[in-house]
Amino acid sequence: MMYWRVSWRYLTRNKLRSFYTILSILIGISSIFAVLSTVETAKKMTMERLKLYTGNADYSIQSSSHTFSGSVLDDIQQDSNVKAAIGVIHKQARFDLGGPENLAQTRLRITGLSSLRSELLTLEAVSGNLANEGIILPQTTAGLWKKNAGDLVRLQLPTGNMEVPVAAIVKDTPLLEGPSSWDEASSKSWRALAPLQTVQQWYSLTGQVQEIRIKLNDTAEEQSALASIGNKISDPSVFMEKIVLDEKQTNQLEELYLMLYAIGGLSMIISAFILYNTLYVSVVERKNEIAVMKTVGFIPSQIKKLFLCEVLILSLLGLIFGIPLGLGLASLMQKGLFHSFQANISYSPEFAIALPITIILGLCIPLAAAHIPVAYASKIDVIATLKQVPAQQKEKTTYRVVAGIVLLFGVFLNSIVSLLFLLAGVTLLFPFILSLFTRFFKRIGFMGYEGKIASNNILRTLNRSANMSVILAFVICLGLFVSSIFASMETSIESEVNHSFGGNLQLSTETPLTPEKLNAIQQFEGIHGVTAYKEKEVLWSGDKKINRFTIISANPDWYQKHPLFYDPQRKNTDLLQLLKAHPNGVLLGDYAFREWGGKAGEPIRIIRNNVPTELIVLGKVNTSQYGGYTAFMEESHFDKLFPETNAYKGLITVADRAAETSVKDFLLNTFPFDLERVQTLSEELEKQKRALPGVKSLFNGLLMISIAVVGIGILNTLIMNVMDRMREIGVMRAVAFTSGQVITSIVSESVVMGICGTLMGILLGIAMTYVNALTMQDTAASFVISIDTLLLSTFSGLLISLLAAVVPAQKAARYNLGQALKHD
Repeated sequence: MMYWRVSWRYLTRNKLRSFYTILSILIGISSIFAVLSTVETAKKMTMERLKLYTGNADYSIQSSSHTFSGSVLDDIQQDSNVKAAIGVIHKQARFDLGGPENLAQTRLRITGLSSLRSELLTLEAVSGNLANEGIILPQTTAGLWKKNAGDLVRLQLPTGNMEVPVAAIVKDTPLLEGPSSWDEASSKSWRALAPLQTVQQWYSLTGQVQEIRIKLNDTAEEQSALASIGNKISDPSVFMEKIVLDEKQTNQLEELYLMLYAIGGLSMIISAFILYNTLYVSVVERKNEIAVMKTVGFIPSQIKKLFLCEVLILSLLGLIFGIPLGLGLASLMQKGLFHSFQANISYSPEFAIALPITIILGLCIPLAAAHIPVAYASKIDVIATLKQVPAQQKEKTTYRVVAGIVLLFGVFLNSIVSLLFLLAGVTLLFPFILSLFTRFFKRIGFMGYEGKIASNNILRTLNRSANMSVILAFVICLGLFVSSIFASMETSIESEVNHSFGGNLQLSTETPLTPEKLNAIQQFEGIHGVTAYKEKEVLWSGDKKINRFTIISANPDWYQKHPLFYDPQRKNTDLLQLLKAHPNGVLLGDYAFREWGGKAGEPIRIIRNNVPTELIVLGKVNTSQYGGYTAFMEESHFDKLFPETNAYKGLITVADRAAETSVKDFLLNTFPFDLERVQTLSEELEKQKRALPGVKSLFNGLLMISIAVVGIGILNTLIMNVMDRMREIGVMRAVAFTSGQVITSIVSESVVMGICGTLMGILLGIAMTYVNALTMQDTAASFVISIDTLLLSTFSGLLISLLAAVVPAQKAARYNLGQALKHD
């Protein structure tokens, strides 16, 4: 108990220093807590949405003929191994609200379900009754349509126009995920539910289903259950597939998560540096006190315990106040992140993992930062301290400079690890760099005589000042590096989409794209060419886990001019020849290649109709299809591997890009009840760019928090420097130094640290961006520097340095002259 009392007494004796140290710790803790919570919430939300979409089913039964007899559903529901089964059919319709909606905004995909109260379906009614006759709308759609339960909606159906009542309005669910605005409706269909029999009647598909989703009994033996279900399927075109929830199909945010971790972690590391500085100064200030304690019987372990108690008090206070602040910050981050992608996503914040990890990090990182000063305190030499023998550090400084220069050569490794070598080398060299900067400013007479005094003060506390200056450099460097990634994405989006969109328009239909349909499309004026391609979702195994992605057929003739993929290092003709020469060869999209983790020439194991098959990975390509989580196979080889697959996707080229809109309207008019989706090249570009501004704002906000923590660190460092020199300041005042000159000298000290940190941060950020562009030549990464971020970083670095000097400068100027002269 004595240790805690002594530690608390010392912390309260230095209230201002302790306050700013706690403030930096709690901001670091709140940042890492918010980041962890946001990432975990995003991951959990993605998986839950996948489960909601599939109804948490185990298997899906489909047909290569698009629809099949619903009698299969009746037979399966009687199987004792089946816990629940539901029949599904999707069809297209049009609606008329009597408003100014254009053709593209009135597409409605109606999903017919054999049961609206199945265990495989989660529908929570907001108003109305699911048992009522009519269609069921999600809450967001009903709000945009301004419809309530019982209102009529005019539908255009193959059987004619009719007014259909709104049976119920339910909470938003992935199965009914439609547009979140009328603008989004131009490229995305609305969604609604209806009883299966009703949809069958509307579309003259009596007794037909498109899919059956099955959930097995918990006690059922899987293989025997599958055999039993298989015996009930006599149609050779009907097949059964296992449902695998692979979040990578919809959630490809690993790089985003890493950047969030980097910024949140940086705030925590900055806090640790501030704590390290505070504790180290505390040890130096109390060297005589520690020496005296040792002379009266204190052993090194007791000295360590005393300082560790101080660290734990600071850490606990940081956690107590930082976690509630982190809750609010997490809420803001999650709203900003999810709104960037889709406004009507519902989610609940996830804290179960973030909270314990934050507590562990909030205790362990400060304790790790305290290791060196605490060990130094326990090893203080009693005789040397009492005799005030100065320590010699020249050899250590020399070793540090040599080690830093050696680490800088790691940049030439041409690997992502080069960035770590660069950061480590600059960290070791920074005291030497700050020393050169300071001597330069001293030589040119920066801020006059007061500037010389400031320069001497920095050189006197070089390591302490260098620690905060290098952290400022890292924050600015990270800001430039992240902004360069976004700038590179912005500049590469148009190039990547143009190189991998396959034409001017993409379309997908509810029924197979037959030659007759393609011929009808080709006849429209303005269309230059049209083709259909096939896709097949397959399971693939990797890292002891079953995953799921889509294999796309590649038509060599079409892809020569309008490919769905490209390689910056190779011509498309070479890629197509490579695919044609290997019957079992595939090219993986960049994201799929990274997740697979192998090398070109090695096999990837897929599961086709429950039978394992090995395909040879011929290489990696860039593509905008499925975010790069896909594979491509030459068309004739694809047909041999998946003979039962029909084409539901099409590509269209137009003679003039201005004709994209008119062609889209033609398709909507020609296939009103079959066209599931049609997207123009311009719409895809807009969609890809839409999320970037929101995500950039999120990162800029986090970086501002990190810069604010750096400001606290500089402020704390200056306060410690002022307290160290209080007697010296008193002497200066006594010999006619004015308050203004004292303030100027301290502000100059902060500005020199700020200029050095800012300039080195900019140079380091440019260097890291360049190294990253060199090591990632096979990706879309390019050497792009955002001028806006560069100017903002420069302004923020200098401003925070000036603001950080205000409190210590005023404290020094207002300090009582008599007390200052008596200060020890």
